[in-house]
Amino acid sequence: MDDVCPPSTVFAAHNWYGGPREIDVYPFNGHEGGGPARFPRQVEWLLKRLVALE
Repeated sequence: MDDVCPPSTVFAAHNWYGGPREIDVYPFNGHEGGGPARFPRQVEWLLKRLVALE
């Protein structure tokens, strides 16, 4: 459970946003989120956007 950004506020913002969205849940990492395990997902996200610019 993240003490800085409680899940209730994160999910509320995620559900309110009208654009494309996705969310990953890391229930045991606190505010750190996915940490180093998330790095491949971050690279994938960035590459999708860079390819779209071509």
